[in-house]
Amino acid sequence: MVDVRKIIIIFVIAVLFAVLVFAVIEAVYPQPKWEDYCKSRAYPTEKQCITGNVCPEINVSETDRKACDDKKGYIEYTDYDSNNCPAKYECNICQNEFNLAQEKHQRYVFYISAILSLIAVFIGMYLPAKTNTLNEWIGTGFMLGGTFALFFGTLTSFMSLDRYARPIVIFLELALVIFIAYRKIGNLREDKKK
Repeated sequence: MVDVRKIIIIFVIAVLFAVLVFAVIEAVYPQPKWEDYCKSRAYPTEKQCITGNVCPEINVSETDRKACDDKKGYIEYTDYDSNNCPAKYECNICQNEFNLAQEKHQRYVFYISAILSLIAVFIGMYLPAKTNTLNEWIGTGFMLGGTFALFFGTLTSFMSLDRYARPIVIFLELALVIFIAYRKIGNLREDKKK
């Protein structure tokens, strides 16, 4: 018969450990904020100057436009004349800088969650269950929580990983789950024989 208490304890430990991993990551290495990279400015809502005439277009040179495109930016008007018409422009690359910071953050989320997850999995596997049956429940909870944290860490950073690294990471995670299954199922079979 299945012991419901055991399932509840294992599940609660797993969920709390996974939440703890991401709380630690956010405390140590917080996610970048868009406002820190892109400052919002007040722009005129219409492209008409104060006198009611249409504003003359600012000619953006082709070299400036190409250089801005190469930096993955966009042309932004930065100064307006007395008629509220654009007078100067610059290449705004804040969105690209934010995207790069976001990708870096996602990679670190993966690295930190992978390390903490592997520690939890190995603690769970090698917690001596023979000395105390509660250790088996706690160890299983840590293993499940470690696999949850590893899965969600991989999920959040999957697209920021190199295209060659993605299949390698998934293969290693699959191998880890299979290893855990054989290790724990092997222990369960040995316990049943006794």
